Parts: sequence; C-alpha cells; structure tokens
Amino acid sequence: MKTASIAHRVVDFLRRWPPFQYLDDDELFALVSAGRVVFHERDELVFMQGRQRKPYVYVIQQGAVRLEEQSEDGVEQLRDVRGEGDLLGIGRYLGFGEHVYTAHTETDVILYALPAEAFWEIVKRHPRASRFLATYFSVAILPPALEMREERSEELRLGRRPVDWMSRPVDQPSRPLTCLPDTAARDVARLLAERDAAAAVVIDGQGAPRGVVTPRTLSDEVASGRQPPDTPAQALMRPVCAVAAPGLEAGDYLTRMLDQQTEHLVLTANGRLDGPFAGVITRRDLTRVEGAAPLALIEDMARAPRISELAALRVQAEGVLAAGLTDPDATRWLAPMAGAFNAAVLRRVVMLVEGALADQGLASPNLDHCWVFFGSAARNELFTRHDLDCGLIYDDPDPPHARSARAYFLELGRRVSAALAACGFVTSAKAISAGHPSACRSVGEWEVAFADWIHQPIESCVYRATSRFDLRPVHGDCRLVERLERHIHGEEDRNPRFVPLLLEDSMANLPPLTFFRGLVVDDEGGYREVLDLLRATLQPVVDIARALALDSGRQAPTTLDRLLVLQPEDDESSLLIEETAAAFRNALYHRARTGLTTGTDGSRVDPAKLTRLEQNLLKSGFRTVLRLMEYTGRRYGLTPRR
Repeated sequence: MKTASIAHRVVDFLRRWPPFQYLDDDELFALVSAGRVVFHERDELVFMQGRQRKPYVYVIQQGAVRLEEQSEDGVEQLRDVRGEGDLLGIGRYLGFGEHVYTAHTETDVILYALPAEAFWEIVKRHPRASRFLATYFSVAILPPALEMREERSEELRLGRRPVDWMSRPVDQPSRPLTCLPDTAARDVARLLAERDAAAAVVIDGQGAPRGVVTPRTLSDEVASGRQPPDTPAQALMRPVCAVAAPGLEAGDYLTRMLDQQTEHLVLTANGRLDGPFAGVITRRDLTRVEGAAPLALIEDMARAPRISELAALRVQAEGVLAAGLTDPDATRWLAPMAGAFNAAVLRRVVMLVEGALADQGLASPNLDHCWVFFGSAARNELFTRHDLDCGLIYDDPDPPHARSARAYFLELGRRVSAALAACGFVTSAKAISAGHPSACRSVGEWEVAFADWIHQPIESCVYRATSRFDLRPVHGDCRLVERLERHIHGEEDRNPRFVPLLLEDSMANLPPLTFFRGLVVDDEGGYREVLDLLRATLQPVVDIARALALDSGRQAPTTLDRLLVLQPEDDESSLLIEETAAAFRNALYHRARTGLTTGTDGSRVDPAKLTRLEQNLLKSGFRTVLRLMEYTGRRYGLTPRR
C-alpha cells in the first residue's frame, strides 16, 4: 500500500465482511498497511495446485475466482467459486504448505494480499473471527447463538427463549419418597403431604420400582369414595412404564416424558425396569429449569374436547418451537419435542374421530390396530405442519369380514386426515395420508407390499416408497409394528442387493458446490436462485442413514442415530460422522426457521437472505455430504453419480 488513503479505503471495504468486522481498527489498519493490491485479468492464474504458497492470504475485492482440482489423469473439476469478500489461500492454516486447488479468474479480479502470519496472529486473538475462519473448513465448528442472525416476525419470534437450559443437570430430591406394596392409601397420602412430594414410588423387597402413586390417583380413587382409605398401594399404583438413568440432562428427561406422556420418570441405577430404584424426576423438577410448558401443552392436547381447541394448542406448540430455535444445536432438543407435539395431536384426533363414529352407529370391527408415522414425522425431523405422513396398520381380519373391516378403517383414516387438516396440517401431493388405501392396510397386506418393494425394487418403484421404511408407532397396538419390522428385516436379509440399490439411488443427486452472489452453484457449475435444503443436504443423509440401519438390522429411529451404525474404523471416519451430524442439524435448523417464518415446509431457501457465516456453514455441509457419499460408496463398492 503506497498511501494512507488507499489503506483507509481497503480497511473500509474489509470492515463489511467477516472475519475482518470482528477485528479492532488499529489491528486492521496495521494488517492492511503491510499488504498490497493485486490485479488479474480474466482467465489468469492466481495460484496453481501443488505449488508452494506465497506468504499471503487474499481477499477478493472485485470479480470472481474459480477453484479447480486436477486429478491424476489431468481432468479438472470445479470445487468452488469465490466472489467479493471471500478469502483465498487459507488452506495454510490446516497445515497445507502447497495449494490444494488451482485458482483461475473468471472475470477481471482485484485482490487484497494480506500477510498470512500477521493475519493468523490477529485472528487467534478474536474467537468470533477464528470461528468464522473455521467455517471454511468444517460445519462441525458451529458459532454460538449470539452470532446466528435472528429473523423475527410478528407472529413467531425465533430464538426468543433459548433451550440451553436443556443441557443443565436436574436437581433430584435427596430423599425420594418410597413405600411398600402393602402400605395403606391413608399412609401414602400422609407421606405425600409431609414431604410435599409429587409422587410415591412403590418398591418390592429387592428395591426395584413396581408402580407409582400420585396425589391425583389418591384423589380419583380414595377421596372420591371408589376405594377405602386402607386400600394397599399396589391396588392404586400405576405400573412403571417410563424409566431413565440418574445424572442425565434436563432435555433427556423432558423428551422422555413427552414421548411417554407422563409427568414423572422413575430413575433406576441402570436405566432399566429391572434396575434398583434410584429416584424420581417429576414435572415440578423440570419447572425449576424452565421445562414445564411443553409438558403442559401435551397434557392439554390429550384432554382437548374439540378439534378447534386442539388446533389452537398446536399453534401454541409451534410458538414454543420457534422460541427455542436459536441455533442448529437447539434442534437436538426441539426435534423430539416437535415429534411429541405431532404425536399428541394425532392421538387426540383419533380418539375424537373414533368417538364420533361410534356415536353415529358405525361399528368398529374390533381388530387390534396401530397408527404410525412415516418419513420425517417418524424420524422426529418435522417442525412445520406440512406433510405429517401417517398411516394405519390393523390386524388381519377373517376373510368374510375383510371388506367391512377395510371399509371401516378407510373411513376412519379419511376422517382423521380431514381432522388433521382442520388442525392446520397441510398435505402435498407427495404426502402419505391415512385416508388413502396405500397407507391403510392390514398387517398382512403391509407385509406383501414391503416384500414387493424389497424383492422387486425397480418394478415396484421403491424410490417412491422409501419413506415408508421409516416406521414409528404412535397410537394403538405396537406389536403390529414390531411384527412388520421383523418382516422387513427378514426380507432384506433374503435380498442382499436391496441395500446397495438404495445407497446407489441416494447418490443420484450430488449436493451443490457453493454460493456466489446470492445464487447457488450446482455440481456442474450452473446457477440457481433457490437452495433446496432437502436435495442439497437432508435427503442424501436421510437415505444413506436409512439404508445403513436396514443393513445392520438395528432399530434406530432418527437419522443421527442411524449414522452411528457406520461404526467408523478410524479417527478420520469418526470425524466424518461428527461433521455429517453437524451438517444435518444445520440444514434442519434452516429448514425449520424458514418453514416457521414463511408458512411453508421450509425446504426452499433464498440464498440471498443468508449471511456469509450461514452460507459458509451450509457450504461446508455440502462438502461433508459429498465426502459421506464417497466414504459409503467405498464401503459398498459404489460411485456417486456425476
């Protein structure tokens, strides 16, 4: 820089972009004063792959630069496009002494060359600057919530109530209240009053929990006169169905309570029903760490007398989700919470509709049946009220009654689908609806359908049915789902070609490369005005994780759980799984944020509305998804399609 005026103009430009906006003015001026301005005409070489780096990092002031990788056979492949405010030559900070890519100018380009060592020393003194620089390399290094831009609307204010409290430990009562099975009801009531306890746990002679007695139970059974005061606790207790281990975070307890629709969790030393009693966590305990609102909403949903009131409660639930949506890591807790809200709505809708059918004289066939979620709802990845994929599985009827049973359950499915629509759920042409014959079948019919998809995947168009392999029981007899899952894994074992075919289909569409001037650059160098989060990140990871879970035969409900099935063989593979999880959470966060603020399913995002930080994190996610495809392809002998 030859004059102070030029240096000031450069500083003014750099202040507009991260990470320079996080640096002090005197540091920035000193950095610029030690640098220089470089001009390149169109189609010139900035640096070449494999060449030693010069002692500079570059900031693009004007123009566009293409980063290309040359393979061993001399074929060049586009890896990125960088524009105004972007950095070049930063691979040195990962220890690469030589350039990883070749940089060609696509237009006339002006670069600001800054001394690399001085830049690095300054960046290390500013955590926000170093975190931003890290986003060029890995989406797993996520910024704290205060650095994520908030988008607010009048109806839903995102991130106004962070869910970081879910990571806090829960203070457990030092002396949990217990009693023996033969303890009289009057004595249980006295103990509850003396200890101001929310529940008494009935334990057996070995110290294992057998049931729970709450003040509400005593009120309903004893105070009402249904049972005498000397009734033993074992006649009043509710069986223990929800247990957990001690020492978990508040969010773990909350999501377990939401899933089990209970206001208390019995703690055992090993987290299993047969373990020795260790304590109890109640809704009151979670109130101390701000966790009661979702439980109260679930309770109100379970008692809603009309569809209109249920719809209003689902709107409130949406507000709870939006309030906690501060950053990608919040989806760890909010995703299962959203799943619990959706399940509570479906359960109550089914009960109201079944009651209405009975009042109208439409007799039930008296067959065991189970309502299930498919797709993103089954995986607890659905934040909005778009495409709540659900279906019905009922026990095989006797042949003479098959037609009447099918007619009843189809009518039930149609009315439930209509009630869900009245609750604000929007159904697209691709959605799975319980009112459609393809989603309402006997368990035997479902077994035939899955066998057809597995053994004749191409003829049966399995690519249209993959979301049906995500099954989650919601209401009814879960044994039907367990039987169907055993059948699915058995058929998959008999056709070893099925999983490789699913994986090959999952690699049909490569993620985009980068962002450039508010546009998305796809893998062929084309430009798009909209980022499709499903195609770019979410769907490839979902499909790969599903196939891996099927191949392993393990039950893993969520996409992130399924990724663990990979069982990485080295540190590099473990890091890839960690980065894939981070990329998935980041994309899920953006989909939820977009959907809740725009009233859509959230999958289509305007890249021009993303900050540079958000673009970098998503772009790192694109690269991570491609690496996951390549890694999985190597394990199964497949190649991602280009």
